[in-house]
Amino acid sequence: MELLTWLDEQGIALPDLKQTNLEQWLVSGPPNRRDVRVFVLWTNERGLTSSLEVPTRSPEDPATFIEDDDRVEQLRRCVNDATLPLDVRVIGSLVLLMGLQVTRILELTVDDVVMQDSAVQLKLDGGFLTLPPRLAHLVRQQLHHAEDAWESNRAASTIPWLFAGLNPARPIQSQYIYLKLRRLGLGGLAGRNTARLALAADVPASILAVLTGTSIDNATDWANFVKRNWTDYIARRAQDRP
Repeated sequence: MELLTWLDEQGIALPDLKQTNLEQWLVSGPPNRRDVRVFVLWTNERGLTSSLEVPTRSPEDPATFIEDDDRVEQLRRCVNDATLPLDVRVIGSLVLLMGLQVTRILELTVDDVVMQDSAVQLKLDGGFLTLPPRLAHLVRQQLHHAEDAWESNRAASTIPWLFAGLNPARPIQSQYIYLKLRRLGLGGLAGRNTARLALAADVPASILAVLTGTSIDNATDWANFVKRNWTDYIARRAQDRP
């Protein structure tokens, strides 16, 4: 809509839009104007414009972090504070310990929780993530809660979500969880980034991909980011180890 408004102001019809005009508009505004690329590809495919090109946006380095001590303290709250809602404790722990995305956590179903004797594993993108004992205990509680809810709502949903929403056919909305975490001073993007930073400083990219349920390319980007920008951070972590 911003592009179309600008074209109207310039008196340029969409079929008359030239590459030079498009580039002028792109450089005169914020970087997110490059997101118009999807729209331009659509207009090209339908003959509304002629072979226009919008460069893809370069991936940006993560910029939002918290102090690692704060992350650890928030993680302790999630694990130990029984006054917090159970879903917040489980999701917050997975974010702050494993660096998982909230949206990825909410995609989990009861079938993605694998119980083997006393161990609890999460099935993530074909791999299995073994949880530490205290977090495993919380996930067991959430699993029992989800199974009970599933038994009560089988007619309303075909998927047994681990974190079912008010509409049992869908998981909890990520915006709702982000709001709950923020109100309680927990997790969020900064916590997830700091958890991934700590993991990327300690394990190879291939292991990071398994631990965080992300692609190997994304895990490699994190490993490169640590090497490029956090050398002093890694050195301090090494010095702090007993």
